[in-house]
Amino acid sequence: MGIRSTLKKELMNLDSLGLMTADDVRVYLQSHLARARDKSAQRFNLIARFNAHHNQIQSGLPAQESTLTHQRHRLFKEVLYPKSAVQKWLSQQ
Repeated sequence: MGIRSTLKKELMNLDSLGLMTADDVRVYLQSHLARARDKSAQRFNLIARFNAHHNQIQSGLPAQESTLTHQRHRLFKEVLYPKSAVQKWLSQQ
């Protein structure tokens, strides 16, 4: 993570709000699924599904994943995901 994204994340105060950026979600998915070494294809598919979902949201299209809720930051207009929604979505996979 670069200095700009670190400062931006700090300014948005995401940790105290329980929100995650798309990069945070990808890191969370990788670390959570890294425990299951035999499931590398599943990890790849899950991250690919998240990337497709995130791209649709960024382009203004309706979301595929209904359980993976999101919101936009008012100042930075960044798409953010509640950590609880990411955990719930991951548990359903």
